[in-house]
Amino acid sequence: MDTIIYRLITLSTLLLVSAGTFAVSIPPEVDPKWLIDNIRQPDLAIIEVSDEASFTFDGHIPGGVVTSKSDWRYLDSDGAIVHLPLQQLAEKIRKLGVNENDGIVLYYKGNNTDEILGTYYLFWLFHLLGHTNVGVLDEGWHGWLKASGPIEEELNKTRVGNFIAHPLLALEISTTELNKIRQYYLLVDGRPKSHFRGLTKFEANPRYGHIPGSRNQPWQDYIRKTTDGYWYARPPKVPRLLVQLKIDPQQPILLTCLGGTGSAFNYAVFYAAGFHNLRVDDAGLRRWNIRHLPLENTDRHKPRSAT
Repeated sequence: MDTIIYRLITLSTLLLVSAGTFAVSIPPEVDPKWLIDNIRQPDLAIIEVSDEASFTFDGHIPGGVVTSKSDWRYLDSDGAIVHLPLQQLAEKIRKLGVNENDGIVLYYKGNNTDEILGTYYLFWLFHLLGHTNVGVLDEGWHGWLKASGPIEEELNKTRVGNFIAHPLLALEISTTELNKIRQYYLLVDGRPKSHFRGLTKFEANPRYGHIPGSRNQPWQDYIRKTTDGYWYARPPKVPRLLVQLKIDPQQPILLTCLGGTGSAFNYAVFYAAGFHNLRVDDAGLRRWNIRHLPLENTDRHKPRSAT
């Protein structure tokens, strides 16, 4: 247990050390006006999470490249969906043209919520690979349009970058370790409230309920939709749950969801709020339930018999 505690309490130090010195410093939450002012910085990489069609025909932020949530994950042999091996992740980042000393701005087009989840998941992956000079554009494409940011329609040839992974492995927690230490730390479940309560569930989830002792902070609390159909995120300065529990920013927090994307969403929001002692359960409840580990509120979805 002492080793586990040490790994948790040193996360903030690791993140500070990994930040290094960069030509341009990226805030975790990027104001569109800041990006407009800094868009011509030479060591700035801009990545859109959407699809090739939207990137091409709807336009994109000048100098940007495109990826999707599915580019970074795979179906493991046990049915859990997890991130690719770290070196494969680094290779994909290089192919996007990202260099070792670049500052990274991520944004989503907002055609669906998967694009938002993919953006925040990529934020966490950059941290996991030791590159913390990364931020998410406030309100994504919707925020960019509101700020009258320039739009590019040309497709530029991408040169392979020299990005190198310096993994911060303590930012991730395995299912086995989570089960061993969950009672000692705050464990936050990012699923919708009715899923957490055991009343409903995602179709891909074979079981109802939540991990005993966990608390709920749904990522969907952050989601909004415009009148013209774009989805965007508007996280609070400090998430509701952390305010309610009066959490010290140095306190270790474990993050889970059905899969890693909801956990990563909370990771990015908590991180921007100043809570850096975080570990993400990437396999989430998919693997937890495959292993038939403990749950509570597993029968609340069943109709009560008449008396």
